Amino acid sequence: MTRLRGLTLVETVVFIVIVGVAAFALLRSFGSLLPRSPTGSQLTQASQLAQERMELILGRYAAAGFSAVNDPCVGGTPPAICTLPSGYAVAVSGVAAPVVWNGNPVTNYKLVTVTVSFGGTQLAQENTVLANY
Repeated sequence: MTRLRGLTLVETVVFIVIVGVAAFALLRSFGSLLPRSPTGSQLTQASQLAQERMELILGRYAAAGFSAVNDPCVGGTPPAICTLPSGYAVAVSGVAAPVVWNGNPVTNYKLVTVTVSFGGTQLAQENTVLANY
């Protein structure tokens, strides 16, 4: 007499219950993460803010030169475009000090980074290299 191999009804029900509990836990964790994730409009707004600030810095670079480049939204009377929508923050780094770039021993380059965040979450970042030539 040969033994038939397979799953019993009890084993199948136990498997379905375990998979159902695991799926419920997984979907519940996604449900708690989704409300905190940025919307498409927030990502678009952050990208536009990063690009605007970078264009201001590049405009200052074109007008004043390498040594005078800075973030026009910091200090003095900033232009109206520097006013941010509620909840957004913009951080600019690299405008103050030249860096060695691509192995070049002469520090005639600045790596400028503009980072936009909303509610403490980074949404957009733009980088550019400014050269002193």
